[in-house]
Amino acid sequence: MVKPMNMFFYGLFALFVGLSVGLFGVQLPDGVSIFQLFQSTDNLELLLIQSYTLPRVVMALLAGGALGFASLLLQQVMANPLASDNTLGISSGAQLTLFLTAIFVPSWLDFGSSIIALVGAFISLFFVFCLAWRKSLSPLLLILAGLVLNLYFGAFSALMLLFYPEESRGLAQWGAGSLVQESWHDSQWLSLQILLMGMIISAFLRPLTILSLNESNAVSLGVPVNRLRFIGVMVASYLIACVVSSVGMLGFIGLASATIVRQLGIRTFTFQLIASFVTGALLLGVTDVSLQFLSLWKGINLPTGAVTALLGTPLLLWLMFRAMPHSGRLVEQMPEKIRRFSPHFLGILCLIVIAICVLALWAGQGGEGWHWQVNDDLQAVLWQLRYPRVMVAIGVGILLAVAGVLLQRLTLNPMASPELLGVSSGTGMGILLVLFLFSTQAIQWFWLAGIGGALLALFVLSSINQRNGMLPEKVLLTGISLSALFDTLQRLAIAGGDPRATQFISWATGSTQHINADFALPFFILSLTLFLISFLFSRWLALLALQAPMAQALGLNLKKVRWILIFFSAILTALATLIIGPLSFIGLFVPHLARFLGAYKVPQQILVSALIGGGMMVLADWIGRQWLFPYEVPAGLVVTLLGGAYFLVMMRKI
Repeated sequence: MVKPMNMFFYGLFALFVGLSVGLFGVQLPDGVSIFQLFQSTDNLELLLIQSYTLPRVVMALLAGGALGFASLLLQQVMANPLASDNTLGISSGAQLTLFLTAIFVPSWLDFGSSIIALVGAFISLFFVFCLAWRKSLSPLLLILAGLVLNLYFGAFSALMLLFYPEESRGLAQWGAGSLVQESWHDSQWLSLQILLMGMIISAFLRPLTILSLNESNAVSLGVPVNRLRFIGVMVASYLIACVVSSVGMLGFIGLASATIVRQLGIRTFTFQLIASFVTGALLLGVTDVSLQFLSLWKGINLPTGAVTALLGTPLLLWLMFRAMPHSGRLVEQMPEKIRRFSPHFLGILCLIVIAICVLALWAGQGGEGWHWQVNDDLQAVLWQLRYPRVMVAIGVGILLAVAGVLLQRLTLNPMASPELLGVSSGTGMGILLVLFLFSTQAIQWFWLAGIGGALLALFVLSSINQRNGMLPEKVLLTGISLSALFDTLQRLAIAGGDPRATQFISWATGSTQHINADFALPFFILSLTLFLISFLFSRWLALLALQAPMAQALGLNLKKVRWILIFFSAILTALATLIIGPLSFIGLFVPHLARFLGAYKVPQQILVSALIGGGMMVLADWIGRQWLFPYEVPAGLVVTLLGGAYFLVMMRKI
């Protein structure tokens, strides 16, 4: 394995040097040698290269190397080949804390942006570990938990972009992973931090190497496993926080470099760390220099982090497929004390949903404060504005809740949801393409593009998973990759500063503000029809809970059933996403609430989930209208923030 390894590093290094020399050759003034870059000069063009281009190249090497080093360290101490800054939500947590600090308390940045980013990284890790700990930190569940955190933190970022567009514009560009530099200050500071963390890890190289054995063997050899893991996670998180505070999020560079090193067969942990640093540095260096060429020749400025995330999505999918046989299937465990479902629960739940609808229709704020009923003329106007929104909110809640029940029953995975299927992402991609490629405002094109995007996502799902018989876990992993791809495209669109990005953000946060009566009634009837159709799948879903061999023995055609259920879930998700946007936790946490109320049988869970989902969406829409009156917070964003918080608390009990 030595020769292929050397060939890889030599080839990657030669590519980086060739591109860098070519870039400097294009930028250097006539008659100036490349060696003069490293000498003092009074030439303005040369000074610009020394202060902008050269620090950017060095920053790419340092940031890529730090992420590669940190990701391999995380994989070693957690014994998880999928661990990295992106898959565990560390980068998104660090970015969110910096985002909030820069908007609300910018004076705190004087104490050090790395410390603030580190706090966010630890918050992310804390939540991810809480979600996955009861499942023995299964690699698959860790990745799913990281995705949930990314979605949740993304909702907060969307809220900031919506209400603080001017303050957030530069932050959005930075958050997409921009390596643009104006001096040597950041690269020098990052190099010192990398050197310090490297010295700390060098003192623990031998016990960290022993962690390659299983935990019991390491303990028998006198290795303090828990303390060593804590040190490793601390160092890796600090390095990631330093990179994020300097240049923003750089998607999948760390995961890619650590994976390449392991595939090259480097056995000793010390050389793996060194090779990961070098690989990450060269990968990011090659990517960023190539983007600088693109900027010079075509005038297209793309953030490096978003491009690396775009390229890294297929890698994440491949890695998760390979890790699946060793990760174990995620099976939702029944609680020790089973609550019996009572018809009284159903009656009380119906009364609660009715009360919420009454509240949304007649209660609100006005110019003179809160009111319950106003004069007849104004009440008639408010009724015409409010009842279509209530009907659509109920319909959307029903669709997402039923889709969540179907997916969690299908995959036997409590973390499954419409967001993780990738169809929401496909719908969003269609909307994004219409906005940026055709600049149309016709509503029918948005519908066609959204449905087309959902069908495209479904086609990708089926194409990738057709040979393995549409296994639910692998379908779920494909959806994760599609969601990551959509997030990358969204960050690329926002970072470009195009005004159409604001329109897309408004749609993505999920508002019912523009719904009218002509649309509301047909949509509500369609939602109820699909809800009733879902009861036809009750027997299939009940048999799937018996595991595949037993279900097949009872005459269930697994491949056909999975196709039908996935396709039906995709339809439900696409219709709801077109109204409320891709960000929502309704399908994720509502089925858990139904089971908490004792609805364990499939028909009961579908019915109760539909009621809770519809009521939750109406309540979220009403809260969004009243929370910051006279400003409006989109319902999709409200339900994401509230539902995500509940889910993070309740997942510890699953």
